[in-house]
Order: sequence, then C-alpha cells, then structure tokens
Amino acid sequence: MEKGWKPIIEQADLSALDQRWNELKGLYAPFMPSKMNLDVTQFDLSSFFSIDHWLSMIKSYFFFEVKESAESLALIFLLAIIASVLKTVGQALETQTVTRTAEAAVLIPIFILTMSTFRMAVESVSAAVEQMTVFMMAFMPILIALLTISGAVASAALFPPLLLFMMNASGLLIDQIILPCLIFSVVFSLVGLLSDHYKADRLASLLRTISVSLLSAFMAVFLAVLTMRGMTAAAADGLTVKTAKFITGTFVPVVGRMMADAADTASGAALLIHNTAGAAGIGLLLLTALFPVLKLMVLVLLYKAAAAALQPLGDSAAASLLDVIGKTLSFMLASLALVSFMYFLFMAAVVSAGNAAYMMR
Repeated sequence: MEKGWKPIIEQADLSALDQRWNELKGLYAPFMPSKMNLDVTQFDLSSFFSIDHWLSMIKSYFFFEVKESAESLALIFLLAIIASVLKTVGQALETQTVTRTAEAAVLIPIFILTMSTFRMAVESVSAAVEQMTVFMMAFMPILIALLTISGAVASAALFPPLLLFMMNASGLLIDQIILPCLIFSVVFSLVGLLSDHYKADRLASLLRTISVSLLSAFMAVFLAVLTMRGMTAAAADGLTVKTAKFITGTFVPVVGRMMADAADTASGAALLIHNTAGAAGIGLLLLTALFPVLKLMVLVLLYKAAAAALQPLGDSAAASLLDVIGKTLSFMLASLALVSFMYFLFMAAVVSAGNAAYMMR
C-alpha cells in the first residue's frame, strides 16, 4: 500500500492545510499546547486531535477572554449602578426631567462601551466566516481531485457547483443580511430605551427572528440537497467502478485481472490520503470556528450575568441595554454556530462520499 500512496501524496498539493495551520498558530499560538502539531504527509494526526490538547486550549482561551472583557464590563456595571441610583433618587424627589437627563448622560458612555464590544463581536463573526470560506475554496479542489482518483467520479462532479453556490451564498447571507439585521435590532432597541415616545422593541425582535429564520431555512435546504444528491451519486460511483473492474478483468487478455487489482489498489491509496486530508481539514475548520465561538460565549455569559445582577436595583435602561446586547450576541453566536456546522457537514459529506462509493463496489 505504501508504494501506492507515496506517488499520490507527493503530487497532491496539501499547502492549503499547512497555510491554514500556520495562520491559526500565528493568531492563537499562546493558547495552543507546544506539542500540538499537524503532519498530514506522514498520516500523523494524533497530536492534533488529542483531547487533552483541545481541552487545554479551550480552557486557556476561555479564561483569557474573561480577563479581557472583565475590565470594560466592570466599568459598564459601575455606570449602570450609577444610572439606577440616579433614577431611584429622581423618582423619590419627583424631578423627572433632571432624572431623565442624568440617566441619559450616564447611558451614553455605557452605550459607547457596549458598542465597542459589539463591533468587535461583529468583526469576529465576519472574519471567521470569511476565513472558513477562503479555506474551503482553497482546500476543496485537491480534496475533490483525490475523491476522483479514488473512483467516486459522480460524487466529485456533484460537489463543485454545489460548493461554489453554498459557500458564497452562506458568506453573503451572513455579511449582507444576518449581521445588518442584528445591528439594526440593537439600534432600534436603543431608540426605545432612550425615548419614552418612540418604541421599536417589536421591530428589533422581528429583525432578530428574521435573521435566524433565514439562516435556519438556508441550512435546511442545504441539508436536503446534500443528502439526496449525495446518496444517488454514491450508488452511481459504486456501480460504475464495479462494472469497469468486471469488464477489464473479463475481456482484457492475460493482464486484465492484474490491471483491475492495480487500479483498485491505487484508488484505495487515494481514498486513504483523501480521508486523512479530509480529517485534517475538518479539524482545521473546527479550530477556525472555535475561538470566535468561545469569544461570543464569554460575552453572552458576562452581559447576561450583568443584566441579571442589575435587575434587583430596579427597572433601569442600563440593565435593559445590557440584556439587549446579550440577547443579540446570543443570536450572533447561534448564527456562527449554524454556519460552522453547515461547513463541517459539507466537508464531512465530501470525505464520506469516497467511503460510500468504495462500499458500494
């Protein structure tokens, strides 16, 4: 088998894997264990997929994000307490105009601080989706080429048009529709908090619902198309290869059976390389999504906790603002998780397509 896979892996361009791995190490090296490594050419993925390494990485980055966000959130919490106290004092003294002005003056710096965090979260989601899309576009051609060599020709023919449409559509959906809807939902919620006359809470809720509903519908269509067409292609691949082997072994004199066995060995070697490269690609895809997801999880937990802690102080606009930001961040987290899961399923489908065709023979 080694003689079969060595020429294939020497000519296979796996630079997309190395490039993405080096980019991730450049961004998150302080949180990665020193022994964590990725070596596809030697079929050594044990260090990369070590559970201990991943748990250590998750723990390090999680507490780093907590520490990074705690300072700004503590300042926001202090300002929110001041705003709540001012409102309580104003209600006791029955000076509504002065109280409203003082509360608005405190809410403005709170809004600036929360918007800074919100902007970083939006940029993190947008960058993560872009990085995953670029990686998929760079890595999929070689993975599909290995799929073709392994004998899954029909499956390989299925994926390129589906890939181009789904990858570009998902990126555009996030950047052009989902994130703008969530941003405007925060703006409309803020208008309702700062003004007693103009309320747009329901419009903000509608925008959040639309964003997640669109993404969920897109994912449902994607799963339906991928499942139905993938099953058909696998059956066609298995039948085609089995027929070709039978014709070669039966009608080609003397060397027919030998040629069929050699072709079968080469396709098996290509499938081995395809599976190894695919597993590495899935791991890098998960690693790309992991850090932004952890960042959003920390922000959601902190903002929700701050809003809950402020609730006993009374009905304040600051607590409502923190709750709105936490709710919107949770929608962003769900959107990023759905897109990451869709990309993961797509790459897993490409990897499993070769195995399905091989089992059909």
